Amino acid sequence: MIIIGAKGKMRVEDAFRELKEFCERNSIIGQVFDADLVLGEEHLIVAYEHAKRAFEKGKNICKKIEMEMLLYAAGKRQINEAISLIGAKKEGRYAFFFYGEIEREKLTDFISSFGLKIDQKVIEFRKEKLKKIGISEKELSAIDEKFHKDLIFEKIALLDAIK
Repeated sequence: MIIIGAKGKMRVEDAFRELKEFCERNSIIGQVFDADLVLGEEHLIVAYEHAKRAFEKGKNICKKIEMEMLLYAAGKRQINEAISLIGAKKEGRYAFFFYGEIEREKLTDFISSFGLKIDQKVIEFRKEKLKKIGISEKELSAIDEKFHKDLIFEKIALLDAIK
């Protein structure tokens, strides 16, 4: 798994089409997220693992693992809600997720081709991201601050329970 942060402005529809073609050409899985809602690399890794497990057990909602991963990353059951929440926007910060055999340099070149600047800091955990992804102040105050990052994993796991 390779997760790459980037920032800038891109035409999202074109980027999705090119990402799909790039992944097909290279026999890899790829997805792009709004990095302002990504709580570190582990957030996307756990979302991918849950999506993969859903496919293995035949409990997936989406036809493609990349889309199932969006559900888990957002902690939402409806794909439209997940895309609205954590899907890439026209401008801002992005988290690109790739799974498969490919060199990191090839991926960074691909991402840079959109006019984006590679910046791993955009995917780092920041407390303000918790509220953006739907973690309430009540939930935050119920546990020690050192466990705040773990709340996203609880949200991901809860999706399995409601499926």
